Amino acid sequence: MSNYNNDDLIFKSDSLLKAHSNDEQVKKLILAAKVKELKKNLNSNLYIEILKIDPKNPIALYVFHMQAGKLHHQKSYKNGQWDAIQSFHKAAAQIDTLGEPYFWIGKSYEKKDEMDFDSALESYDKALDLFLADSTRKMVETALKELTKKKTIYKNFWK
Repeated sequence: MSNYNNDDLIFKSDSLLKAHSNDEQVKKLILAAKVKELKKNLNSNLYIEILKIDPKNPIALYVFHMQAGKLHHQKSYKNGQWDAIQSFHKAAAQIDTLGEPYFWIGKSYEKKDEMDFDSALESYDKALDLFLADSTRKMVETALKELTKKKTIYKNFWK
């Protein structure tokens, strides 16, 4: 197996798994190659292949739940947002050090109910407490600032 690089392992994984179906080392090498590639591009569908080999792989489950949540979030009705929130919570449970699911939970709360400031603000705060890519951190900070301003305007209006 040392003759194969990661690209070979990914490209030839089906035939390698078929030829070496009982070889745990082969499965581990293929799984490691696919996970490494998935980490480079979380938008890929490699998570499906990973879950076929390892149904409990936390990275693949994280990607699965994040992608499902984003699809639900695109829906305009409230049930779609509840489904999105649930999916993002499941993603957060897989890798509890990442803040991105909480950013999307906040966005979903905002979309679900424009007056539910507290749930969204709490989610944004939680996101900022965890690891975020710099670009995502800026989006969370902007969303937090805009929603805080909106809440203040709404509160002052009803005084």
